[in-house]
Amino acid sequence: MSVQDQLRTLYTVDRQLQALRSRVDAAARRLAATQTRLEQHERQHGELADQLKTAQAKVATQENEAASVEARIEQLRQTMSTVRSNKEYSALLVEVNTQKAEKAKHEDATLSEMGDVEELQLRLKLLATKTDEQRALVEGAQKEVTEGESEISDQLSELQTQRDAAAAPISQETLDLYTKLIDEFDGEALGEIEEQDRRRMEYTCGACFMSLPIQVVNATLTATDRPVQCSSCQRILHASPDLIDALLPKEKK
Repeated sequence: MSVQDQLRTLYTVDRQLQALRSRVDAAARRLAATQTRLEQHERQHGELADQLKTAQAKVATQENEAASVEARIEQLRQTMSTVRSNKEYSALLVEVNTQKAEKAKHEDATLSEMGDVEELQLRLKLLATKTDEQRALVEGAQKEVTEGESEISDQLSELQTQRDAAAAPISQETLDLYTKLIDEFDGEALGEIEEQDRRRMEYTCGACFMSLPIQVVNATLTATDRPVQCSSCQRILHASPDLIDALLPKEKK
């Protein structure tokens, strides 16, 4: 068996492995995405909870200030009932009115802060619902990953055994090249020779679709111990059995 045949066998198993793993990989990506959104919701919930505490503290401060002013007004009223001169009474009355205005200011501020509190409470309630829903999605995604890994475990083991057997007769140098191309082209390490016009000897690389000189095609068909690469994309070339039968003389196979 030529090195091209060996690599094609290895490539076929690798593609099956890649397809099998892609199912779990896709589920893992969905899990990561749902976890990220859950973390965002939880972070937003924490930030809103802090804002709510601050707003509630402001309400309490304004209420305390208003109560303090009311106590001052009551004190002034008691004093007014004991004064003997109109001048003193008028002065106290001015201060009472001033304190009433101060109290009204605190009451208005309290109403405004209470509006903020109610809005934050509503936002927290809605976000809590979204967070619970997102947490359920995370649990579902985690279950999908766990079940997916369990389902393909035996198949992965079998395919890995096949891969080891397919890789065994290939030289380390060729395997290193193959692995490099696998990484570089996201699993697409090989390019199949495609025949465009046999009479004109026009052939292309099935990976990059660039033209292949007939000498490169012949080298791919006849080289048994070394890989032949596309001069354009550098992928390892291989030919289908039908093309080999059509182009290679019987005695050279």
